[in-house]
Order: sequence, then structure tokens, then C-alpha cells
Amino acid sequence: MTADLPVERYMPNSLLANLSIPANASWSEGTQVYSPGPLWYTNDTLYGFAALGAIPNTLPSYNITAGTWQFAQVTGGDLSFGNNTDAQSISVPQFGLIFVMGRPSVSSASSLSRFDASDPANLSWTIETLGNGSHGIEVPNLAYGTMVYLPAGEQGVLVSFGGENDTALTESYTGPSVPSDNSVIYIYDIASHTWWAQKASGDIPPIWVIDFCSGAAISPDGGAFHITIYGGSNEEDADFTEAVYTLSIPSFTWINATSVSYQSNAEQSVNATAGRASPSCQVYKGAQLVVVGGSVRLGNDTQDSCNPVFSPLRALDLSTYTWQTIFDPNVTYQVPPVVYHVIGGNASGGATQTAPSSGWADPSLAAIMNQRVPQATSTSSVTTSTPSTAQKPALSPSNIGAIAGSAVGGAAFLAILAAVIWYCCRARRRSSRLKGGNAYGQVPTDGTENLSRFEMEAKHLNELPGDGRPHEAGTTQVYEMQAEPSELPGDDFVNHRAEGGQNADREPVR
Repeated sequence: MTADLPVERYMPNSLLANLSIPANASWSEGTQVYSPGPLWYTNDTLYGFAALGAIPNTLPSYNITAGTWQFAQVTGGDLSFGNNTDAQSISVPQFGLIFVMGRPSVSSASSLSRFDASDPANLSWTIETLGNGSHGIEVPNLAYGTMVYLPAGEQGVLVSFGGENDTALTESYTGPSVPSDNSVIYIYDIASHTWWAQKASGDIPPIWVIDFCSGAAISPDGGAFHITIYGGSNEEDADFTEAVYTLSIPSFTWINATSVSYQSNAEQSVNATAGRASPSCQVYKGAQLVVVGGSVRLGNDTQDSCNPVFSPLRALDLSTYTWQTIFDPNVTYQVPPVVYHVIGGNASGGATQTAPSSGWADPSLAAIMNQRVPQATSTSSVTTSTPSTAQKPALSPSNIGAIAGSAVGGAAFLAILAAVIWYCCRARRRSSRLKGGNAYGQVPTDGTENLSRFEMEAKHLNELPGDGRPHEAGTTQVYEMQAEPSELPGDDFVNHRAEGGQNADREPVR
């Protein structure tokens, strides 16, 4: 991702390379895998949470710098947390932390799982619940929503919203899913382990739109964060969407940028009914939303999007909300007019709306959102580690914007690689989960009928047979972008994708 790259087209084979699994890898064909979630990543290592279940208290890991696989031992108890599919997950490589939250089971108490990889030789895992590791409010279990990291406070905050509210259901409930109100934004402070619910205002996305992906940018003056969401599916009428919304923080104001993005959206120019759900998103250097995969629907028909119109790789310039035809790694971020016309200021920042219109949920939250995480130097886990307790230098206003992507802090392509691999794994699992579902995404009463399983063989990574549909990078191999690992200058990207999908006839983007 260090050179110009064609997007809005087929992905050239020259950009793909085979990544072999070692012949001595031990795997159990009969082991049921309950949560084929996303790959996690630190500065230069991928952790395969999707492989939980084969060997107790271990995670398969791949070190990008060394080019080696190994089973990493993890302390802290049983790593499998049951039917946690479609949970929200985010990696924060700057501190070597990974978080997973949502959907352990219908109507169960919510919990946040914290994976600490700050010391690669001593991986640990803890589960936080209200009063037992975390403080503040009770947060519902959300599925098909989003979780984003922002470098605010001492170590950063997690922002969660959207999707379905599984906590509102009961074990015997058989009606339509309960949506999560997009005007309620849940915030978790990593340093204090505290949750808040903050009210948002503005042009709020419809509550029934789920399965979107998201990413965050920070204004050049460091005064505001802008979380952009793209795509999704509508649970009420089963439509897909190409909508683009932005949540500006600290004013917690929603802004609809769909009409701006449509002016350059090649998919919309071909068919105005086109929509894309369940893509994966990463923000590159705080300036571009890189979209990988997803499912495309034209009107009432779900189409195979493996063609020049519906590309497996897209790039949205967050300064203009313009879809790019060539990915330029040197693009920098400025606040787009559609945003600063609402919150005040200009392209460099200077927002005049600096607090929620309804007031802050708590004064301590206001203080945290006005603080910025000091920039830390990323290091490779091959030679050393970067504990989260390491002393960090102070920031000046001129370089605050440079840490918008400090959640990744490693090789530029690493999170994109994780997104590609994750999508290939998740697409097959999703298709099996959706069989037998209804238009409203009814939660099944039996938590086992839609579970997927994975196995590792001597030469490559296989998945259990699904529905035989084509997938982006093939169904029998794991691929990575062909590029030399390179350290980002600290302004890489803040990211997330939203999982899920409820419609049995979706086709994945390849």
C-alpha cells in the first residue's frame, strides 16, 4: 500500500501471493469452532481468533516481519466464548490490545473481552463485566454494529453503536430483531475501564440499517474526530444501501454525506438501486476509507459483483467523500465542507460545536474526549515489545493529527490483509448462518445449527464446505497483498468493520 493502486476494478493477480501454513501445524478436524471472528493484529502479527477450539488456550499467529507461524500460548482461562459470532472487535496495536464485545448469547449479560498482546511472549486474556472489571453503565450486546478506536484520553476510547440489540431479546423470543438506536453512542475508556452512553443528534442513520463498515479520521488541528460509516442492509425491507454518514465527535453530530459521495459512485451511476452490505473497512493514514468485499444487491436481486463495476476493493477520499479510481497513498486529510458547514470551522479544523447539543452524559467523559493520546513509537515484536505502560512523549498541536491512525501503528498493509483474510473466512460462515433466517434477522433459539468450523492441513488453510459460492481470494488459500512490510509514520489508520447480514440470498464480493 505504498504505491498508486488501481481500485474500482478487478483485483490483479500480481497483487496477490500465497501464504502457506506450515506442515507441522497441529489441527483437529473434528473440533467445533464457535466464533469465526476477524483476525486480530498488533504491530506486525496476525492472531487467528477464528481458530479457537483446536488447542486449549492457544491462538495461531503469523509474524509478518519474520514470516513465521506459531501457536501462541495465552493465559487467563478459556478463550472460547461460545456463540459470539458477529460480535464487535477492534485492534489497538499502539498498546498491543484487542477488544471483543457483544453477542455471547441472547439475553445474557454483556461483557468486554480484552486480549493483551503488549508482550508477545506473555499473552493474556480477561473478560470484563459491569462491577467485575468495568465500571459505568450496562451496555447491551450488539450484533452487526460497529466498534471504532479513537485516540482520546490516556490510552484511547472505544466507540460502539448500531446493529441489533440482542440484550433486549429473550431466549423464547421469536419476533423480529430489536434494532439499536443510532442516536445512542456507547463509549469505553480503556484506561479507566469505564462505559458511558452519550446522546447524539443531527441527521441520524435509520435504526434498521445494519451491516455497515466504518473508520475514523481526525481533523488536522486534532480538535475533532469524524467516524464515517458506509453501506449496510435495511432489516425492514431487505434493501441494501450505499449511504455514507459521518458522526462528528465531540459534538456527537450525525451528518449525511450520501448525496456528495453519490456524485462519484460508479456503482450508483450504473444502477441507482445498487447497495453493498457487510464490507470490511480500514482507514489508511487517516485520509481514505479502504473498502474490501461485501455483498451487492440490485433492486430485489443479489448479484455476483465480481466485475469491473462492483469492485472487491474501493477507496473513499474522506476529505471530499469522492470515490477514487486510483488509490494514492500520499493523500492527506482535511475536514470536508459537508462536515464543517455543520459543526463550524474550516478544512483545518476549528470546529465551533465542541460539545453534544443535549449536554455531556458525564463531566469525566467530556474531560476524556478533550484529551489526546500521546504518540508512541511502534516496534516489531520480533526483537522487542512495547508495553502499554511505557512512558510516552507529549504532543504539540501540530502533530496531533498525525496520530489519527495510531490504533494500528504497524505495516501499512497489515490491517488490509487481515480484512481480506477475514472476509474470505466470514463470507462462507455467514452464508451457512443465514440459511433458514427470516427477513428480519430472527435470532435462532438453537445456538448450534449455524456454527462454522475450520481446520488446518499441511499445505493450506481450508474451510468446511459452504454453499459453493465464489469468494474474493478463493476458498482454498489465504492471500496477502504483495508488498514489503513498512513502518507507518504514526499516522496510519483507525478502523473497524461491522459483521453480519441476515438475508439468505446474498452473494459475496470477490
